[in-house]
Amino acid sequence: MMKKSHPTLLATMIWIAVHSQQAHPDLTEQCMLGVPVYTKPIVKGNPNDLPTHITAKDVAVEYPHFIEYKGNVDIQQGNQTLTADEVKLTQTETTSKNPLRTVVATGNVHYDDPQIILKGLKAWSNLSNKDTDVEKGDYLMVGRQGRGCANKMKLRGENRYTILEKGMFTACLPGNDSWSVVGSEVILDRQEQVAEIWNARFRIGNVPVFYSPYLQLPIGNKRGSGFLLPNGSYSKGSGLDFALPFYWNIAPNYDATITAQFMTFRGVKLNNEFRYLTIARTGTVAVDWLKHERNYIKDKNSGHYPARDSDDRWLVYWGHSGVLNQVWRFNIDYTKVSDPKYFTDFTSKYGNSTDGYATQKFSVGYAQPNWNATLTHKQFQVFVDSPNSKAYKTEPQLDLNFYKYDLGPFDLKTYTQAARITSVGANNPDATRLHIEPELNLPLANDWASINNTVRLLATYYDQDIPDKLANGTLKKHVTRVLPSVTSDAKLVFERDLLKNSNYVQTLEPRVQYLYIPYRDQSDINNYDSSLLQADYNGLFRNRIYSGLDRIASANQLTTGITTRIYDEELTERFNFSVGQIYYFERPRTEDSDLQIEDKSNTGSLLWAGDTYLRLTDNGGLRGGIQYDRRLGDITMGNVVTEYRLDSDRLIQLNYRFVDRDYIQATVRSAPAFQKGISQMGVVVSWPLGDRWGFVGSYYHDLKEKQPASRLIGLQYSTCCWSINMGYERKIVGWQPQNFNSDYDNRWSINVELRGLNNNHNLGSQDMLASGILPYQQAF
Repeated sequence: MMKKSHPTLLATMIWIAVHSQQAHPDLTEQCMLGVPVYTKPIVKGNPNDLPTHITAKDVAVEYPHFIEYKGNVDIQQGNQTLTADEVKLTQTETTSKNPLRTVVATGNVHYDDPQIILKGLKAWSNLSNKDTDVEKGDYLMVGRQGRGCANKMKLRGENRYTILEKGMFTACLPGNDSWSVVGSEVILDRQEQVAEIWNARFRIGNVPVFYSPYLQLPIGNKRGSGFLLPNGSYSKGSGLDFALPFYWNIAPNYDATITAQFMTFRGVKLNNEFRYLTIARTGTVAVDWLKHERNYIKDKNSGHYPARDSDDRWLVYWGHSGVLNQVWRFNIDYTKVSDPKYFTDFTSKYGNSTDGYATQKFSVGYAQPNWNATLTHKQFQVFVDSPNSKAYKTEPQLDLNFYKYDLGPFDLKTYTQAARITSVGANNPDATRLHIEPELNLPLANDWASINNTVRLLATYYDQDIPDKLANGTLKKHVTRVLPSVTSDAKLVFERDLLKNSNYVQTLEPRVQYLYIPYRDQSDINNYDSSLLQADYNGLFRNRIYSGLDRIASANQLTTGITTRIYDEELTERFNFSVGQIYYFERPRTEDSDLQIEDKSNTGSLLWAGDTYLRLTDNGGLRGGIQYDRRLGDITMGNVVTEYRLDSDRLIQLNYRFVDRDYIQATVRSAPAFQKGISQMGVVVSWPLGDRWGFVGSYYHDLKEKQPASRLIGLQYSTCCWSINMGYERKIVGWQPQNFNSDYDNRWSINVELRGLNNNHNLGSQDMLASGILPYQQAF
């Protein structure tokens, strides 16, 4: 069955995308067709200073007390219009200089201005301050969805407030009461764009389903405090999951969202998010807390969860990025969770179970035109509970960069680092590391050629704290490593018209680079933060094959490559293809026993890489890459993705990625879950089915394990005043070593959203695709 489900689901997703009809006019446009629009020319100026125009069949006057109009009465002043069967204007003397002038209208009363339309049996209005009361009437908001009725409607604050006594509010279009809120008093604030409802009863159709003594709803795009719409789901691990969020608009530059999440299998979890905007820019603080998680208590002795003293599950996150006075830079990326299984059991935008760790980083930087400095404190919470974990933290790390350009024909750069490195595992070395890297560059260039000649000196000092169990090994307490590096990188660019009488241009860009770094045995230095970098086409021309500073491989090599590109008449790149190779005169090595690929090194043309990009139209294209390593005698990596994308709701993507087993075993032996290699294909589809239905689906299949890695299906139905989203996801959440099977979790979800409260009527496709364990990434 599992093998059959793969092509069936794939074919279904593609069939839906291909055979669904082109969407009808945008749902937003359809909804706005049912919204009243003020079409008269806008009159500017103080309404009290503008002339009043009145027409009627009959008029009776008792000067100076009243004027009474009868029969098709039409009164216009500025942007305000009042029509009725009868209108009586009354003037009453007061203690102030100005008399009180009021209007009483009866019979088929209709009032409109650029913000609201009122209809009723009887109306009263104060001509001085424009306060208006309408008995037993209806109202419609102008230019946006929103309407209702009330026993009495009041306009106050120069039309800022509409106050409804025993009133009803809905954002559905006329003739549709799918949902509504009724209350003893409803206050619509057009300036703050909120509706405050007292003794609120939420109704679906005519059936009350929810009561609240006070409720606040947004009626525009402006932020306002109040409960947001709840959402629900069901999964094997959490059971029935119901979340009720509350949004608190604390101040223009502060807000918070507090969500109570009820899970039948786990308990009640509070998710709290606080956002701020200060002189030092923006940030987010989040705290999630679940007291005495029931599933953890039940399974803590089964081996599914690491042993802990507490049964509480929690998350703390702080993210901040900002610049102060254009010279100071601040960055915080801090995530800490209660246990390694947190992101497996709970969906969170602050982490993912596929990451394997949580980052905890604080940095402050200072920049001037010729130099900058950054002080960083960085550590990781690794989700593998082992005393031999090879993750390290820097407490702290100081980076200095100095630039001096136009030093005669040369450019001078100097990079300096001082770091205290501490192991997460108890059985690994710690170190103090000092590094300085001066670089002198001689750039030569014209319109069609360039050559950069660079000389570097890589000097590093280590003071290592070696555990007793490693004291008899190759590591040394004090190590000084000094390595020169010489690079010469030459490029040419040739250009021609692709065809005669064509505006398309083709380029041919050969590139040659020579790199020399002498060999130094580095087995006396522990590997704290170096890993082998991916050798794609651009990676062939790096001056180092390892990240970090602990491993600097020897190099005596010549890299050659060529790229061709095609540009259209608007200089948009439509096609490129690159292929390159590295020819080793001596094998690169560091003598790191963890990197078996060094043992396979030899001389000659060992490493090839190619990349391609094809964009036939603005809506679709293909991108891919491949690497071949002669040392392993096989293709080591490959990936290809093709995508057709009209907009965020209309896209089809097919992708495939491959990493060879021998390459993984030779480079990252610490990743046992991937020792068989990676061969994974996926399909992502998002397409509207007409103007109201939206479909999304993603399917990823592991060809090595011959089983699905992830399935996601979502279906959304949208109207002008509500939408419903139904989703299903099946994903791998763990591994069962006793029977060599993957552990899956099935999650069903349903979310209902009230529409019309703002002007957003999209189908929500991107939100559904982003919710999966393998979220959609745009290819172009």
